[in-house]
Amino acid sequence: MKKAIFLSLFAVALLISAQTASAQSSVAGNWDAVMNTPGGTVPLKLIFVVDGEKLTGTAKRSRGDVALVGTVKGSDISFSYTIDYNGNPFTVSFSGKVDGDRINGVVVMGSTEDAWSATRAKADNPKFE
Repeated sequence: MKKAIFLSLFAVALLISAQTASAQSSVAGNWDAVMNTPGGTVPLKLIFVVDGEKLTGTAKRSRGDVALVGTVKGSDISFSYTIDYNGNPFTVSFSGKVDGDRINGVVVMGSTEDAWSATRAKADNPKFE
């Protein structure tokens, strides 16, 4: 009886671990994103690299590419990048939920908070390249 309970708990733990790893690795790759700003909607391409819960990559923007860093834990994603704004560093922070090939969340730019979303890029969609 104890062996059956142990094996059941072990199987559940493996399943949860596999689902978490799958969600994290599924974020890796190219995403077409848009974020709302006080000046209007801004498109960008996000390239995510995942190593465990660590998220790195590049935000390809019309005003130049910037490195991003963050985390992905299950379906929760958060990352930020810093740009030069009128000679001062300005950090843009994103958080959201991954749902298959879509991400929806909140972007914080200074004291402004707004929505952002992303869709996994199609292989034949070389936006910003």
